[in-house]
This record gives sequence, C-alpha cells and structure tokens, in this order.
Amino acid sequence: MGAQTIRFLIQLGFAFAGLAAVVFVPAPHGPALGLILVIFGLWLGRRVFRRIASLDEVKADLRQRVDDGP
Repeated sequence: MGAQTIRFLIQLGFAFAGLAAVVFVPAPHGPALGLILVIFGLWLGRRVFRRIASLDEVKADLRQRVDDGP
C-alpha cells in the first residue's frame, strides 16, 4: 500500500467521523466538532504522507498537482 493510499484512507476516515459528528452531536457542538475532525484529518493525512512517502512518490504527487492546475 502506497503513501498516497494511506493518506487517502486517513482523510476519508476523518471525513466520515466529521459527518457522523455533524449528524449525531447536538447543534452547537456538532458542526464545530465535524469541522475540527475534517481539518485534523487533512493535516494528519498530509503529515503521514510526508513521513512515509519516498522521494519518487512526493515528486509524482507534486507533478500531479501541477498538471491538475488550480
């Protein structure tokens, strides 16, 4: 399993946890908790990717981001 796949799974897991928090936690705290979980998942996924990715994977990721454009 590559670093990009692990990053995706971490971000997907936190996105589902954030969605569950919005749905099941009462109004004032649910959306805030969901947003925090999503942001933390994005940050953690990127951090893990940088830690375990090889140089070739990082170059391929950057190349893909440049090709996709803004």
